[in-house]
Amino acid sequence: MTAELVLHGGTIHTFTEGVVPAMLVRDGRVAAVGSADDCRRAAAGTPRSYDLAGRTVLPGFVDAHVHPLLLGDALGSVDLSPARSIAELVQLLRRHAATVPEPAAVTGYGYDQSKLAERRHPSRADLDAVSTDRTVRVQHVSGHGYVVNSTALRESGITADTVTPPGGRIDRDAAGEPTGVVFDAACDLLTGPSGVKIEGHGPNFHLPLDVPGRAATLALGQRQLLSVGVTTVCDAQVTARERLAYQEAEQDGSLRLRTHQLTLSSGLDELEARVNPSPVPLGVKLYADGSVTARTAYLGQHCDGCARPDGYLYHEPDELIALIGRAHRLGLPTATHAQGELPIDIVLDAVERCRRADPRTDLVHRIEHCGFPTTAQIARMAELRVVPVPQPMQVTLFADSLIDEYGDYGGRFYPTGDFHRAGLPVVLSSDGPVTMPDPLRAVHSAVTRQTVGDLVAGGTAGSVANQGVATATAFAGVTTTAARLLGCHDVGALAPGSLADFVVLDTDPTQAVERLRTAAVLETWIGGERVFAA
Repeated sequence: MTAELVLHGGTIHTFTEGVVPAMLVRDGRVAAVGSADDCRRAAAGTPRSYDLAGRTVLPGFVDAHVHPLLLGDALGSVDLSPARSIAELVQLLRRHAATVPEPAAVTGYGYDQSKLAERRHPSRADLDAVSTDRTVRVQHVSGHGYVVNSTALRESGITADTVTPPGGRIDRDAAGEPTGVVFDAACDLLTGPSGVKIEGHGPNFHLPLDVPGRAATLALGQRQLLSVGVTTVCDAQVTARERLAYQEAEQDGSLRLRTHQLTLSSGLDELEARVNPSPVPLGVKLYADGSVTARTAYLGQHCDGCARPDGYLYHEPDELIALIGRAHRLGLPTATHAQGELPIDIVLDAVERCRRADPRTDLVHRIEHCGFPTTAQIARMAELRVVPVPQPMQVTLFADSLIDEYGDYGGRFYPTGDFHRAGLPVVLSSDGPVTMPDPLRAVHSAVTRQTVGDLVAGGTAGSVANQGVATATAFAGVTTTAARLLGCHDVGALAPGSLADFVVLDTDPTQAVERLRTAAVLETWIGGERVFAA
Protein backbone atom coordinates (compact mmCIF):
# COMPACT_ATOMS: atom_id res chain seq x y z
CA MET A 1 0.00 0.00 0.00
CA THR A 2 1.30 3.46 -0.90
CA ALA A 3 1.21 6.42 1.46
CA GLU A 4 -2.23 7.87 2.11
CA LEU A 5 -3.07 11.53 1.66
CA VAL A 6 -5.87 13.64 3.13
CA LEU A 7 -6.74 16.84 1.28
CA HIS A 8 -8.60 19.31 3.48
CA GLY A 9 -9.12 22.99 4.13
CA GLY A 10 -10.82 23.79 0.83
CA THR A 11 -13.89 23.08 -1.28
CA ILE A 12 -14.02 19.71 -3.04
CA HIS A 13 -16.63 19.16 -5.75
CA THR A 14 -17.03 15.41 -6.19
CA PHE A 15 -19.76 15.69 -8.90
CA THR A 16 -21.43 12.58 -7.46
CA GLU A 17 -21.20 12.86 -3.66
CA GLY A 18 -21.89 16.58 -3.41
CA VAL A 19 -19.46 19.20 -2.06
CA VAL A 20 -17.17 18.04 0.75
CA PRO A 21 -14.36 19.61 2.77
CA ALA A 22 -11.95 16.65 2.65
CA MET A 23 -10.87 13.64 0.60
CA LEU A 24 -8.70 10.61 1.38
CA VAL A 25 -6.48 9.26 -1.41
CA ARG A 26 -5.00 5.77 -1.22
CA ASP A 27 -3.19 3.73 -3.91
CA GLY A 28 -4.08 6.24 -6.59
CA ARG A 29 -7.80 6.20 -5.87
CA VAL A 30 -10.30 8.12 -3.79
CA ALA A 31 -10.74 6.10 -0.59
CA ALA A 32 -13.20 8.36 1.25
CA VAL A 33 -14.83 11.78 1.13
CA GLY A 34 -16.45 13.82 3.91
CA SER A 35 -15.04 15.74 6.83
CA ALA A 36 -11.33 15.74 7.58
CA ASP A 37 -12.00 13.61 10.68
CA ASP A 38 -14.06 11.13 8.61
CA CYS A 39 -11.20 10.78 6.14
CA ARG A 40 -8.56 10.31 8.84
CA ARG A 41 -10.69 7.63 10.51
CA ALA A 42 -11.04 5.85 7.14
CA ALA A 43 -7.27 5.77 6.67
CA ALA A 44 -5.43 2.49 7.21
CA GLY A 45 -2.46 4.27 8.74
CA THR A 46 -1.40 7.83 9.48
CA PRO A 47 -2.05 9.78 6.27
CA ARG A 48 -0.06 12.74 5.03
CA SER A 49 -1.92 16.03 5.28
CA TYR A 50 -2.41 18.45 2.39
CA ASP A 51 -3.95 21.79 3.30
CA LEU A 52 -5.76 23.29 0.32
CA ALA A 53 -5.67 26.71 2.01
CA GLY A 54 -9.11 27.66 0.78
CA ARG A 55 -8.61 26.51 -2.80
CA THR A 56 -11.09 24.47 -4.86
CA VAL A 57 -10.80 20.91 -6.14
CA LEU A 58 -12.68 19.54 -9.16
CA PRO A 59 -12.43 16.16 -10.89
CA GLY A 60 -9.81 16.02 -13.63
CA PHE A 61 -11.21 17.16 -16.95
CA VAL A 62 -11.92 14.83 -19.86
CA ASP A 63 -11.33 16.04 -23.43
CA ALA A 64 -13.38 13.72 -25.65
CA HIS A 65 -11.97 15.02 -28.95
CA VAL A 66 -8.43 16.36 -29.13
CA HIS A 67 -5.25 15.79 -31.15
CA PRO A 68 -2.31 15.78 -28.70
CA LEU A 69 0.45 15.40 -31.32
CA LEU A 70 -1.07 17.99 -33.63
CA LEU A 71 -1.36 20.22 -30.57
CA GLY A 72 2.37 19.72 -30.01
CA ASP A 73 3.02 20.52 -33.68
CA ALA A 74 1.10 23.78 -33.27
CA LEU A 75 2.90 24.73 -30.07
CA GLY A 76 6.24 24.15 -31.81
CA SER A 77 5.24 26.52 -34.63
CA VAL A 78 4.67 30.25 -34.64
CA ASP A 79 1.15 31.25 -33.58
CA LEU A 80 -0.54 32.93 -36.54
CA SER A 81 -3.92 33.52 -34.88
CA PRO A 82 -3.13 37.21 -34.08
CA ALA A 83 -2.49 38.01 -37.78
CA ARG A 84 -5.09 40.34 -39.26
CA SER A 85 -3.50 40.69 -42.69
CA ILE A 86 -1.23 38.72 -44.99
CA ALA A 87 1.55 41.23 -44.28
CA GLU A 88 1.27 40.59 -40.52
CA LEU A 89 1.30 36.83 -41.14
CA VAL A 90 4.45 37.13 -43.24
CA GLN A 91 6.09 39.31 -40.58
CA LEU A 92 5.35 36.72 -37.87
CA LEU A 93 6.88 34.00 -40.04
CA ARG A 94 10.00 36.06 -40.80
CA ARG A 95 10.61 36.65 -37.10
CA HIS A 96 10.14 32.96 -36.43
CA ALA A 97 12.44 32.00 -39.31
CA ALA A 98 15.26 33.94 -37.65
CA THR A 99 15.01 31.61 -34.63
CA VAL A 100 14.91 28.34 -36.60
CA PRO A 101 18.30 26.95 -37.69
CA GLU A 102 18.59 26.31 -41.41
CA PRO A 103 17.66 24.18 -43.27
CA ALA A 104 14.76 23.32 -40.95
CA ALA A 105 11.27 24.20 -42.19
CA VAL A 106 9.60 27.42 -41.06
CA THR A 107 6.14 26.49 -39.77
CA GLY A 108 3.12 28.39 -38.54
CA TYR A 109 -0.26 27.38 -37.20
CA GLY A 110 -3.67 28.96 -36.76
CA TYR A 111 -4.31 31.48 -39.52
CA ASP A 112 -7.99 32.15 -40.28
CA GLN A 113 -8.67 33.65 -43.69
CA SER A 114 -11.97 35.14 -42.49
CA LYS A 115 -10.00 37.31 -40.02
CA LEU A 116 -7.45 38.58 -42.53
CA ALA A 117 -8.07 41.96 -44.16
CA GLU A 118 -7.74 40.36 -47.59
CA ARG A 119 -10.39 37.71 -46.73
CA ARG A 120 -8.37 35.05 -48.54
CA HIS A 121 -5.85 32.33 -47.86
CA PRO A 122 -2.18 33.28 -48.21
CA SER A 123 -0.45 32.01 -51.34
CA ARG A 124 2.91 30.51 -52.21
CA ALA A 125 3.96 33.94 -53.47
CA ASP A 126 3.22 35.39 -50.02
CA LEU A 127 5.24 32.65 -48.30
CA ASP A 128 8.09 32.98 -50.80
CA ALA A 129 8.59 36.41 -49.23
CA VAL A 130 9.64 34.53 -46.08
CA SER A 131 12.08 32.20 -47.84
CA THR A 132 12.69 30.64 -51.22
CA ASP A 133 15.50 28.26 -50.14
CA ARG A 134 13.73 26.44 -47.31
CA THR A 135 10.28 24.99 -46.77
CA VAL A 136 7.69 27.40 -45.40
CA ARG A 137 4.43 25.76 -44.33
CA VAL A 138 1.47 27.25 -42.47
CA GLN A 139 -1.53 25.29 -41.24
CA HIS A 140 -5.06 26.59 -41.26
CA VAL A 141 -6.76 27.00 -37.88
CA SER A 142 -9.11 24.11 -38.74
CA GLY A 143 -6.20 21.70 -39.09
CA HIS A 144 -7.69 20.67 -42.44
CA GLY A 145 -5.03 22.08 -44.69
CA TYR A 146 -1.89 24.06 -45.37
CA VAL A 147 -0.46 26.82 -47.46
CA VAL A 148 3.11 26.14 -48.60
CA ASN A 149 5.76 28.08 -50.48
CA SER A 150 7.28 27.25 -53.87
CA THR A 151 10.05 25.19 -52.26
CA ALA A 152 7.54 22.94 -50.49
CA LEU A 153 5.44 22.56 -53.66
CA ARG A 154 8.54 21.52 -55.56
CA GLU A 155 9.63 19.05 -52.87
CA SER A 156 6.13 17.55 -52.76
CA GLY A 157 5.91 17.23 -56.53
CA ILE A 158 2.75 19.34 -56.76
CA THR A 159 2.55 20.94 -60.21
CA ALA A 160 -0.03 22.12 -62.70
CA ASP A 161 -0.35 18.49 -63.84
CA THR A 162 -1.13 17.14 -60.35
CA VAL A 163 -4.67 15.75 -60.18
CA THR A 164 -6.70 16.94 -57.20
CA PRO A 165 -7.81 13.81 -55.28
CA PRO A 166 -11.48 13.30 -54.33
CA GLY A 167 -12.23 14.98 -51.01
CA GLY A 168 -9.26 17.28 -51.46
CA ARG A 169 -8.44 20.76 -52.66
CA ILE A 170 -5.49 22.22 -54.55
CA ASP A 171 -6.12 25.86 -55.43
CA ARG A 172 -4.80 27.05 -58.80
CA ASP A 173 -4.26 30.40 -60.47
CA ALA A 174 -5.60 31.48 -63.86
CA ALA A 175 -2.76 29.64 -65.61
CA GLY A 176 -3.54 26.41 -63.73
CA GLU A 177 -0.48 26.60 -61.49
CA PRO A 178 -0.94 25.61 -57.80
CA THR A 179 -1.19 28.64 -55.51
CA GLY A 180 0.14 26.75 -52.48
CA VAL A 181 -3.27 26.09 -50.86
CA VAL A 182 -3.54 22.32 -50.19
CA PHE A 183 -6.46 21.01 -48.14
CA ASP A 184 -8.08 17.85 -46.84
CA ALA A 185 -7.36 14.66 -48.82
CA ALA A 186 -4.76 16.46 -50.96
CA CYS A 187 -2.53 16.80 -47.86
CA ASP A 188 -1.34 13.24 -48.52
CA LEU A 189 0.98 14.85 -51.05
CA LEU A 190 2.78 16.82 -48.32
CA THR A 191 3.91 13.86 -46.19
CA GLY A 192 6.67 12.74 -48.58
CA PRO A 193 7.32 9.30 -50.06
CA SER A 194 7.80 7.60 -46.69
CA GLY A 195 5.13 9.51 -44.77
CA VAL A 196 1.74 8.33 -43.52
CA LYS A 197 -0.79 8.08 -46.35
CA ILE A 198 -4.50 8.10 -45.58
CA GLU A 199 -5.87 8.67 -49.10
CA GLY A 200 -9.46 9.94 -48.95
CA HIS A 201 -10.03 9.22 -45.28
CA GLY A 202 -9.40 12.67 -43.83
CA PRO A 203 -7.10 15.68 -43.70
CA ASN A 204 -3.56 14.37 -43.45
CA PHE A 205 -1.75 16.30 -40.72
CA HIS A 206 0.47 13.30 -39.92
CA LEU A 207 3.72 14.81 -41.15
CA PRO A 208 6.82 12.66 -40.59
CA LEU A 209 8.53 12.71 -37.18
CA ASP A 210 11.52 10.66 -36.00
CA VAL A 211 11.65 9.15 -32.50
CA PRO A 212 13.02 12.31 -30.78
CA GLY A 213 10.55 14.41 -32.78
CA ARG A 214 7.62 12.30 -31.66
CA ALA A 215 8.74 12.47 -28.04
CA ALA A 216 9.22 16.24 -28.08
CA THR A 217 5.96 16.89 -29.91
CA LEU A 218 3.89 14.68 -27.62
CA ALA A 219 5.58 16.25 -24.57
CA LEU A 220 4.53 19.73 -25.73
CA GLY A 221 0.93 18.65 -26.29
CA GLN A 222 0.76 16.69 -23.05
CA ARG A 223 2.10 19.55 -20.93
CA GLN A 224 -0.43 21.96 -22.43
CA LEU A 225 -3.30 19.60 -21.62
CA LEU A 226 -2.09 19.00 -18.07
CA SER A 227 -1.68 22.75 -17.52
CA VAL A 228 -5.42 23.29 -18.03
CA GLY A 229 -6.46 20.34 -15.88
CA VAL A 230 -7.11 17.72 -18.57
CA THR A 231 -6.28 14.25 -17.25
CA THR A 232 -8.07 11.98 -19.76
CA VAL A 233 -8.12 12.43 -23.53
CA CYS A 234 -9.53 10.82 -26.62
CA ASP A 235 -7.13 11.24 -29.55
CA ALA A 236 -9.61 11.72 -32.37
CA GLN A 237 -7.39 10.70 -35.30
CA VAL A 238 -4.79 8.00 -34.77
CA THR A 239 -2.44 6.63 -37.41
CA ALA A 240 0.90 4.84 -37.08
CA ARG A 241 2.52 8.16 -36.11
CA GLU A 242 0.35 8.60 -33.02
CA ARG A 243 0.41 4.93 -32.04
CA LEU A 244 4.21 4.93 -32.05
CA ALA A 245 4.38 8.14 -30.02
CA TYR A 246 2.09 6.73 -27.31
CA GLN A 247 3.89 3.37 -27.23
CA GLU A 248 7.29 5.05 -26.90
CA ALA A 249 6.04 7.41 -24.17
CA GLU A 250 4.48 4.54 -22.26
CA GLN A 251 7.71 2.56 -22.45
CA ASP A 252 9.88 5.41 -21.17
CA GLY A 253 7.37 6.44 -18.50
CA SER A 254 6.67 9.91 -19.87
CA LEU A 255 3.00 9.31 -20.75
CA ARG A 256 0.92 10.78 -17.92
CA LEU A 257 -2.42 11.43 -19.63
CA ARG A 258 -5.00 8.67 -19.67
CA THR A 259 -5.29 8.21 -23.40
CA HIS A 260 -7.99 6.65 -25.60
CA GLN A 261 -7.53 6.28 -29.34
CA LEU A 262 -9.83 6.52 -32.35
CA THR A 263 -8.13 4.77 -35.26
CA LEU A 264 -8.61 6.58 -38.57
CA SER A 265 -10.80 4.64 -41.03
CA SER A 266 -7.80 4.23 -43.37
CA GLY A 267 -6.69 1.60 -40.84
CA LEU A 268 -9.83 -0.55 -41.10
CA ASP A 269 -8.13 -3.17 -43.30
CA GLU A 270 -5.47 -3.62 -40.63
CA LEU A 271 -8.07 -3.82 -37.85
CA GLU A 272 -10.03 -6.47 -39.75
CA ALA A 273 -6.87 -8.51 -40.37
CA ARG A 274 -5.85 -8.56 -36.69
CA VAL A 275 -7.68 -11.17 -34.64
CA ASN A 276 -6.77 -9.56 -31.32
CA PRO A 277 -5.62 -5.99 -31.99
CA SER A 278 -3.52 -4.64 -29.15
CA PRO A 279 -4.11 -2.14 -27.86
CA VAL A 280 -7.81 -2.29 -28.78
CA PRO A 281 -8.79 1.16 -30.06
CA LEU A 282 -11.72 3.01 -28.52
CA GLY A 283 -13.31 3.16 -31.96
CA VAL A 284 -12.92 4.29 -35.54
CA LYS A 285 -12.73 7.90 -36.76
CA LEU A 286 -14.27 8.73 -40.13
CA TYR A 287 -14.81 11.87 -42.18
CA ALA A 288 -17.96 12.78 -44.07
CA ASP A 289 -17.12 16.37 -45.11
CA GLY A 290 -14.63 19.19 -44.65
CA SER A 291 -14.21 22.16 -42.31
CA VAL A 292 -16.71 24.91 -41.51
CA THR A 293 -14.03 27.52 -40.77
CA ALA A 294 -12.13 26.71 -43.97
CA ARG A 295 -15.47 26.72 -45.86
CA THR A 296 -14.92 23.17 -47.11
CA ALA A 297 -17.78 21.62 -45.11
CA TYR A 298 -20.64 20.34 -47.25
CA LEU A 299 -23.49 22.42 -45.88
CA GLY A 300 -25.84 21.44 -48.70
CA GLN A 301 -29.00 23.26 -49.63
CA HIS A 302 -30.39 24.14 -46.21
CA CYS A 303 -28.48 27.38 -45.86
CA ASP A 304 -31.42 29.43 -47.20
CA GLY A 305 -30.57 32.90 -48.43
CA CYS A 306 -26.85 32.34 -47.94
CA ALA A 307 -24.00 32.07 -50.38
CA ARG A 308 -23.30 28.35 -50.63
CA PRO A 309 -19.84 27.42 -49.33
CA ASP A 310 -17.45 25.47 -51.53
CA GLY A 311 -17.69 22.16 -49.72
CA TYR A 312 -17.27 18.50 -50.53
CA LEU A 313 -17.73 14.99 -49.25
CA TYR A 314 -14.79 12.72 -48.51
CA HIS A 315 -16.66 9.60 -49.62
CA GLU A 316 -19.65 8.81 -51.78
CA PRO A 317 -22.62 8.07 -49.50
CA ASP A 318 -22.59 4.31 -50.08
CA GLU A 319 -18.86 4.16 -49.41
CA LEU A 320 -19.15 5.98 -46.06
CA ILE A 321 -22.11 3.82 -45.07
CA ALA A 322 -20.04 0.71 -45.85
CA LEU A 323 -17.09 1.97 -43.78
CA ILE A 324 -19.32 2.63 -40.76
CA GLY A 325 -20.83 -0.83 -41.22
CA ARG A 326 -17.40 -2.48 -41.19
CA ALA A 327 -16.49 -0.82 -37.90
CA HIS A 328 -19.84 -1.76 -36.38
CA ARG A 329 -19.36 -5.42 -37.34
CA LEU A 330 -15.93 -5.34 -35.65
CA GLY A 331 -17.68 -4.22 -32.47
CA LEU A 332 -16.10 -0.77 -32.63
CA PRO A 333 -18.01 2.50 -32.11
CA THR A 334 -17.64 5.07 -34.86
CA ALA A 335 -16.93 8.78 -34.52
CA THR A 336 -17.70 10.51 -37.81
CA HIS A 337 -16.79 14.11 -38.59
CA ALA A 338 -19.95 15.56 -40.15
CA GLN A 339 -20.81 19.27 -40.26
CA GLY A 340 -23.53 19.73 -42.89
CA GLU A 341 -27.06 18.39 -43.06
CA LEU A 342 -26.43 15.97 -45.93
CA PRO A 343 -23.31 14.42 -44.32
CA ILE A 344 -25.17 14.09 -41.01
CA ASP A 345 -28.01 12.31 -42.84
CA ILE A 346 -25.57 9.86 -44.39
CA VAL A 347 -24.14 9.00 -40.95
CA LEU A 348 -27.61 8.52 -39.47
CA ASP A 349 -28.64 6.31 -42.40
CA ALA A 350 -25.53 4.20 -41.82
CA VAL A 351 -26.16 3.82 -38.08
CA GLU A 352 -29.81 2.96 -38.71
CA ARG A 353 -28.78 0.18 -41.10
CA CYS A 354 -26.23 -1.09 -38.57
CA ARG A 355 -28.76 -1.12 -35.73
CA ARG A 356 -31.28 -2.94 -37.92
CA ALA A 357 -28.81 -5.65 -38.97
CA ASP A 358 -27.12 -6.00 -35.56
CA PRO A 359 -28.50 -3.82 -32.73
CA ARG A 360 -25.25 -3.91 -30.66
CA THR A 361 -26.72 -1.78 -27.89
CA ASP A 362 -23.24 -1.61 -26.33
CA LEU A 363 -21.93 0.47 -29.23
CA VAL A 364 -22.43 4.22 -28.94
CA HIS A 365 -21.78 5.87 -32.29
CA ARG A 366 -20.77 9.53 -32.38
CA ILE A 367 -20.95 12.49 -34.73
CA GLU A 368 -17.94 14.74 -34.26
CA HIS A 369 -18.66 18.47 -34.37
CA CYS A 370 -22.21 18.09 -35.75
CA GLY A 371 -22.25 21.72 -36.80
CA PHE A 372 -25.59 22.29 -38.51
CA PRO A 373 -28.05 19.46 -37.84
CA THR A 374 -31.77 20.05 -38.43
CA THR A 375 -34.32 19.64 -35.63
CA ALA A 376 -35.52 16.41 -37.24
CA GLN A 377 -31.97 15.06 -37.38
CA ILE A 378 -31.43 15.81 -33.70
CA ALA A 379 -34.58 13.84 -32.84
CA ARG A 380 -33.33 10.98 -35.03
CA MET A 381 -29.96 11.05 -33.26
CA ALA A 382 -31.76 10.57 -29.95
CA GLU A 383 -33.70 7.60 -31.37
CA LEU A 384 -30.55 5.96 -32.73
CA ARG A 385 -28.42 6.75 -29.64
CA VAL A 386 -25.93 8.79 -31.67
CA VAL A 387 -23.99 11.25 -29.51
CA PRO A 388 -22.86 14.64 -30.90
CA VAL A 389 -19.44 15.88 -29.77
CA PRO A 390 -19.21 19.66 -30.40
CA GLN A 391 -16.57 22.22 -29.42
CA PRO A 392 -18.11 25.28 -27.74
CA MET A 393 -14.95 27.40 -27.95
CA GLN A 394 -15.27 27.28 -31.74
CA VAL A 395 -18.58 29.11 -31.31
CA THR A 396 -16.80 31.81 -29.31
CA LEU A 397 -13.91 32.18 -31.75
CA PHE A 398 -15.50 31.59 -35.15
CA ALA A 399 -19.27 32.19 -35.01
CA ASP A 400 -18.95 35.92 -35.75
CA SER A 401 -17.88 35.27 -39.33
CA LEU A 402 -20.54 32.57 -39.71
CA ILE A 403 -23.27 34.92 -38.50
CA ASP A 404 -21.92 37.64 -40.77
CA GLU A 405 -21.97 35.30 -43.75
CA TYR A 406 -25.03 33.12 -43.05
CA GLY A 407 -27.21 35.08 -40.62
CA ASP A 408 -29.32 33.16 -38.08
CA TYR A 409 -28.24 29.89 -39.69
CA GLY A 410 -24.63 30.66 -38.75
CA GLY A 411 -25.63 31.50 -35.17
CA ARG A 412 -27.05 28.00 -34.72
CA PHE A 413 -23.57 26.50 -35.16
CA TYR A 414 -23.19 23.58 -32.69
CA PRO A 415 -26.76 23.74 -31.27
CA THR A 416 -25.92 22.35 -27.83
CA GLY A 417 -29.16 23.62 -26.30
CA ASP A 418 -31.19 21.65 -28.83
CA PHE A 419 -29.06 18.55 -28.14
CA HIS A 420 -29.85 18.83 -24.43
CA ARG A 421 -33.58 19.44 -24.98
CA ALA A 422 -33.73 16.31 -27.16
CA GLY A 423 -32.30 14.23 -24.32
CA LEU A 424 -28.89 13.73 -25.91
CA PRO A 425 -25.79 13.65 -23.68
CA VAL A 426 -23.97 16.99 -23.66
CA VAL A 427 -20.30 16.20 -24.32
CA LEU A 428 -17.87 19.09 -24.78
CA SER A 429 -14.38 18.96 -26.24
CA SER A 430 -11.64 21.18 -27.66
CA ASP A 431 -10.57 19.64 -30.99
CA GLY A 432 -7.22 21.04 -29.85
CA PRO A 433 -5.30 22.74 -31.34
CA VAL A 434 -8.23 24.04 -33.45
CA THR A 435 -9.17 25.68 -30.20
CA MET A 436 -6.56 25.41 -27.46
CA PRO A 437 -7.73 23.01 -24.74
CA ASP A 438 -9.21 24.98 -21.83
CA PRO A 439 -12.18 23.21 -20.21
CA LEU A 440 -13.12 26.10 -17.92
CA ARG A 441 -13.40 28.50 -20.85
CA ALA A 442 -15.25 25.79 -22.84
CA VAL A 443 -17.83 25.55 -20.06
CA HIS A 444 -18.24 29.34 -20.16
CA SER A 445 -18.78 29.20 -23.93
CA ALA A 446 -21.32 26.39 -23.66
CA VAL A 447 -23.30 28.33 -21.06
CA THR A 448 -23.17 31.83 -22.57
CA ARG A 449 -22.58 31.26 -26.33
CA GLN A 450 -20.73 34.58 -26.30
CA THR A 451 -18.54 35.34 -29.31
CA VAL A 452 -15.38 37.43 -29.42
CA GLY A 453 -17.46 40.02 -31.27
CA ASP A 454 -19.80 40.23 -28.26
CA LEU A 455 -22.71 38.47 -29.95
CA VAL A 456 -24.77 35.61 -28.54
CA ALA A 457 -24.80 32.81 -31.08
CA GLY A 458 -28.20 31.19 -31.43
CA GLY A 459 -30.43 33.33 -29.23
CA THR A 460 -30.24 34.75 -25.71
CA ALA A 461 -31.05 32.86 -22.51
CA GLY A 462 -34.78 32.24 -22.17
CA SER A 463 -35.48 32.46 -25.89
CA VAL A 464 -36.71 29.51 -27.92
CA ALA A 465 -33.53 29.71 -30.03
CA ASN A 466 -31.19 29.67 -27.01
CA GLN A 467 -28.39 27.15 -27.56
CA GLY A 468 -26.72 27.56 -24.18
CA VAL A 469 -26.91 24.95 -21.40
CA ALA A 470 -26.88 25.13 -17.60
CA THR A 471 -23.51 25.39 -15.87
CA ALA A 472 -23.90 21.98 -14.19
CA THR A 473 -24.69 20.37 -17.55
CA ALA A 474 -21.65 22.00 -19.14
CA PHE A 475 -19.35 20.90 -16.30
CA ALA A 476 -20.61 17.33 -16.71
CA GLY A 477 -19.75 17.68 -20.41
CA VAL A 478 -16.04 17.95 -19.52
CA THR A 479 -16.13 15.42 -16.66
CA THR A 480 -18.74 12.72 -15.96
CA THR A 481 -20.69 12.74 -19.25
CA ALA A 482 -17.53 12.82 -21.37
CA ALA A 483 -16.02 10.00 -19.28
CA ARG A 484 -19.07 7.78 -19.79
CA LEU A 485 -18.87 8.32 -23.55
CA LEU A 486 -15.32 6.98 -23.43
CA GLY A 487 -16.50 3.97 -21.43
CA CYS A 488 -14.76 5.21 -18.26
CA HIS A 489 -16.61 4.79 -14.97
CA ASP A 490 -13.78 5.66 -12.60
CA VAL A 491 -12.80 9.10 -13.91
CA GLY A 492 -14.73 12.35 -14.20
CA ALA A 493 -15.91 12.25 -10.58
CA LEU A 494 -14.38 11.94 -7.10
CA ALA A 495 -16.52 9.22 -5.53
CA PRO A 496 -14.91 6.56 -3.33
CA GLY A 497 -13.33 4.00 -5.65
CA SER A 498 -12.73 6.51 -8.44
CA LEU A 499 -9.25 7.22 -9.71
CA ALA A 500 -7.72 10.18 -7.87
CA ASP A 501 -7.55 12.45 -10.92
CA PHE A 502 -8.29 16.03 -9.91
CA VAL A 503 -7.39 19.68 -10.37
CA VAL A 504 -6.74 22.39 -7.79
CA LEU A 505 -8.05 25.85 -8.72
CA ASP A 506 -7.47 29.30 -7.27
CA THR A 507 -11.22 29.97 -7.01
CA ASP A 508 -14.51 28.12 -7.18
CA PRO A 509 -15.74 28.49 -10.78
CA THR A 510 -19.08 26.86 -10.05
CA GLN A 511 -20.20 29.90 -8.04
CA ALA A 512 -20.41 32.44 -10.88
CA VAL A 513 -20.33 32.11 -14.66
CA GLU A 514 -17.83 34.95 -15.05
CA ARG A 515 -15.32 33.16 -12.80
CA LEU A 516 -14.99 30.56 -15.57
CA ARG A 517 -13.10 33.15 -17.63
CA THR A 518 -10.54 33.93 -14.95
CA ALA A 519 -10.20 30.80 -12.79
CA ALA A 520 -6.73 29.27 -13.01
CA VAL A 521 -5.56 25.68 -12.69
CA LEU A 522 -2.80 25.63 -10.06
CA GLU A 523 -2.21 21.87 -9.89
CA THR A 524 -3.19 18.76 -11.81
CA TRP A 525 -3.10 15.32 -10.17
CA ILE A 526 -3.39 11.91 -11.84
CA GLY A 527 -3.71 8.73 -9.79
CA GLY A 528 -2.98 10.65 -6.60
CA GLU A 529 0.28 12.05 -7.98
CA ARG A 530 0.83 15.71 -8.82
CA VAL A 531 1.82 15.90 -12.49
CA PHE A 532 1.56 19.66 -13.03
CA ALA A 533 2.07 22.70 -10.83
CA ALA A 534 1.70 26.24 -12.11
